[in-house]
Amino acid sequence: MKSVNQIGSIADSKNTTLLKMWEVTVPSGKRTFTKHQHLNFEIMMVNSGSGIYATESSNYNMHIGDVFVFCSNEWHCITEVGNEGLTITNLQFNPTFIRNSQLSPNFCFYHNPLFHNRIEATNAVPITKLFQSIQEELRFQETDYILSVKSYLYLLLVKLTRNHNYADNTTRISKEQYAHITRVLSYIDLHFTEKITLQALSELAGLTPNYLCALFKQASGMSVWDYISAKRIDKAMQLLTADTHTTNILDIATMSGYNNTANFNKTFKRITGMTPKEYKTNRHIMIS
Repeated sequence: MKSVNQIGSIADSKNTTLLKMWEVTVPSGKRTFTKHQHLNFEIMMVNSGSGIYATESSNYNMHIGDVFVFCSNEWHCITEVGNEGLTITNLQFNPTFIRNSQLSPNFCFYHNPLFHNRIEATNAVPITKLFQSIQEELRFQETDYILSVKSYLYLLLVKLTRNHNYADNTTRISKEQYAHITRVLSYIDLHFTEKITLQALSELAGLTPNYLCALFKQASGMSVWDYISAKRIDKAMQLLTADTHTTNILDIATMSGYNNTANFNKTFKRITGMTPKEYKTNRHIMIS
């Protein structure tokens, strides 16, 4: 039986989770590759055991001390766990959490094609130390722990760029262009549960609709509507797993920005690989 222990999380003023960390114990055995993705950037460390982590293009062996990194919307799934079982620690954060940093605008959405998702234990020690510092801050939540978490996270991401060839520098977007996209991203982050039109976003950015769509795709690797859908489904996933009395799928769809369950179910299935009802019952499949 899989066990999940939350270590800590950080939320915004609307109680939307921006960063979370948890430990998962996975029993031995083979698992079906569940083709799912999420908007969050993910960093995972293997604490004990062994297994196989699959992506669309590779199968990686998992060993103690290995670190795995997945950018937003990158397919990944643990498909096999060794006889001794597997214990991992996961850290996920929404790109919003680091939006005003000096990192490349597309950091969370792209990585260098030569970057491998697995960083072997012998090469991962500097990252592991920062990862464990984040874990300690989230666990004890002392004064200004959010600032401390963000500081350690920035250092960790810099290590990915300096030591592991993570960053993709092929996308050339000027600061002025990214300023336009940032306004749009910030607006979507605040209003994604409401009706949003391309015309309104274009006027906000001061760009034509066609140019906005092209620039947004270049900056984030996804279309405007795919980004909005990802935000809405992420919200729905939180509602489906929250300890509340909100269990009606139509209510969750409406609270996530959809006006009918048909479109909600179709989009949820496309992004998570499961229907909302399946996710509520079997969400542990996606936790690792």
